[in-house]
Amino acid sequence: MDFAREPKRALDVRFSNDVAQKAESAWQQVFRRSKSMSSKTGRFQRVDRILCTRDFRSAVKTGKRGTSKSFVVVIAPGTEGVTRNSDEKRRRLGVTVSKRVGNSVVRNRVKRRIREWFRHARGELPNGLDILVIARRTARDLSGSEVAVVLNQMTRSTAAWRSGRTTTVFR
Repeated sequence: MDFAREPKRALDVRFSNDVAQKAESAWQQVFRRSKSMSSKTGRFQRVDRILCTRDFRSAVKTGKRGTSKSFVVVIAPGTEGVTRNSDEKRRRLGVTVSKRVGNSVVRNRVKRRIREWFRHARGELPNGLDILVIARRTARDLSGSEVAVVLNQMTRSTAAWRSGRTTTVFR
């Protein structure tokens, strides 16, 4: 018998109204909970990202640069990203990881770790900043906590960034 040529049969599954209502209310509770949890965890949303090449270039041109063995960080005044509810500018993150760092698995892992650092640290960063993080080859060997330590150290002295020092080297 050739099973591949048999027509597929639709499953005839019926639920009582009672079961369907319970499933609907449970789904709504889960959906409501997930919406509220995303705001509590500080989800990395699209408005928190620098996506345009124009924004990357203007940040590199006008921003202050700091370097370490694993990262180059450029901090520039924000150009966009004003929230709808207020006139306060958002902090935005741009991440660049070239093929020199490793294959796609390694590059994506580095990007995830950088975004996770930003998600946790953005409350401590001043408003209205565009932060570009350019990963170097040694970034692939860092764990998530090591990435956080290096990037916290590099961005903590934002007063020094604004005072006009152009390059700071971090170990």
